[in-house]
Amino acid sequence: MTTKETATICSPIKKLNDLYDISLSCLTNRFKCSQLIQRHTSSRQKILLCHDMKGGYLEDKHIQGCQTHEPCYRFFRWHLIDIFVYFSHELVTIPPLVWIDCAHKNGVQILGTFITEFDAGKEICRELLASDDNVDRAVDALALLMAWYNFDGYLLNIENPIEPEYVQRLLSFVSKLKLACAKIDPNSLVIWYDSVTIHGELKWQDQLNEFNQPFFNVCDGIFLNYTWKLEKLLQSKINAGNRCRDVFVGIDVFGRGCFGGGGFNTCEALSVSYTNDLSAAIFAPGWLFETLDINEFLENDRKFWNLLEPYTSQRILHMKSLTTFFSDGFGKEFFIHGLNLARNSWYNISLQSYLPNVLSENKWLINHDDAYFGGSCIEFKADSKGYFKLFKCLIPIEAICDITLVFKYIADIVLELKLDDGRHIRLEKSDKDLIVRDWKQKTYRIVVNERVSITDILIHYDENIHSIIKLGYLSIHPVESHCLKIELLPPLIQSIEQTSNSSIILHFVDSIQEQSLSIILVFVRDQFEQYSFLGATHQSYFVIFQSEIINNKQEYSMLIIRHYSLDSLDLLNEQILKIPMASNCLQGFCSKIS
Repeated sequence: MTTKETATICSPIKKLNDLYDISLSCLTNRFKCSQLIQRHTSSRQKILLCHDMKGGYLEDKHIQGCQTHEPCYRFFRWHLIDIFVYFSHELVTIPPLVWIDCAHKNGVQILGTFITEFDAGKEICRELLASDDNVDRAVDALALLMAWYNFDGYLLNIENPIEPEYVQRLLSFVSKLKLACAKIDPNSLVIWYDSVTIHGELKWQDQLNEFNQPFFNVCDGIFLNYTWKLEKLLQSKINAGNRCRDVFVGIDVFGRGCFGGGGFNTCEALSVSYTNDLSAAIFAPGWLFETLDINEFLENDRKFWNLLEPYTSQRILHMKSLTTFFSDGFGKEFFIHGLNLARNSWYNISLQSYLPNVLSENKWLINHDDAYFGGSCIEFKADSKGYFKLFKCLIPIEAICDITLVFKYIADIVLELKLDDGRHIRLEKSDKDLIVRDWKQKTYRIVVNERVSITDILIHYDENIHSIIKLGYLSIHPVESHCLKIELLPPLIQSIEQTSNSSIILHFVDSIQEQSLSIILVFVRDQFEQYSFLGATHQSYFVIFQSEIINNKQEYSMLIIRHYSLDSLDLLNEQILKIPMASNCLQGFCSKIS
């Protein structure tokens, strides 16, 4: 039986026996997430961001997104980090699919967490480490979960004492998990948290030394505790040798015993790790959302990361193409081609698209009161500088490249592309101009004679007209990336299933799963022509609860299922279902659709 818990909600594993029971036969829904995009990087320190907020699995647990009346936490400074850890205090934290999808689109590895703590954790470890067979069962299950959900490894956090007779088996558990994950993905990561020592004591070292180095030696890195001093970091660097960048200096944004005191002074601790050529692990950036004014979150987030940026390095996406509708994964309403279609607020991190990755040089805002597609656009004020840096990137062009820009501005703007051969292309004249509900749409085509790559994307504007510029959509697609055309494949729905828990499940045709650059959006329209946005999915199904679509004030609802290309935002296909209010409303169409 499919339930809301298994079909639309991501959840952790709380008991060791439940972990042991994990097998291919019990993992019924194979989830689809974005593959990890390559990034153009150089050898340097790494930045790990550990997301710990209110126990985890909040609005972000919803695979299809959710409707919400309150602002929700978002993260979109992906170009400044390398690794994202989703953290909770449950035994096995499986990252929610929306975070996996968003991290991978931005070239960031995402890790789950295996944690034991307090007396209960000591009992779990006693059982886990009682035999090699138990260790092997746990390792196999953890590796299977990583492969099934398509994330990239684990943070191991053992925060309880270990009996001395079990320490060697704990070391074996770490080593075996690293090997099992690497067998699935050679780039996977298993990172040890600085807590238990090789003698089984729960004694944080705040450095890499002889008491925790054996764990470091059999995994991919160590996350140091937060209460370090400079001399301990210097010794850690010596002890790590040529693996110094696998030492992640713990930095608590809440400032609990941490150098600099956290908060907006987090940059002070980061500067120390950066200066000493060590990597950094920034813990609990949700401080910005949990302790400060939620209505000022976006401005506080900008301030926080502006302060950190000098101690990070630019990570540049190496992409075949670029498409963005400037969404941060949240909306007060849902817009399609400038039309305010649904007037309910929503949250879905997997609907986040690329946002400007040239941070400190620009002051731009996310505007949730207007959008071309989704729930937001970005805006900035034109000034005497005359230009705005949008993206640093690496997009190869072999011959022809099609470009579309959608914006609002009282004057005209010019798109400029910088190439890796030193040339600058200013797109002064467009091939096609349209006005779409007050949004200006410009289409360009550029032709090159030899392979080049776009490295920078800028906007130029009239420096004498100081008004607001809104950007709603940008698409840069080398023509060869369109060789595989998406075909219209009616109908969208293969079958409809009614479950015993007052829900229906739409199962989509198999061909949709093969189209990676597309998404299904689901709306409900009442008899008064009012739309509500129910959610979005890349999966092979979508679950709808009758409470979301039926109420006593109306005779029926219309389900609107739309399939969009994420390349062009074109509507590929649409299917409409009429659902009467009667309790037997699903009878007669909950069968295979021919």
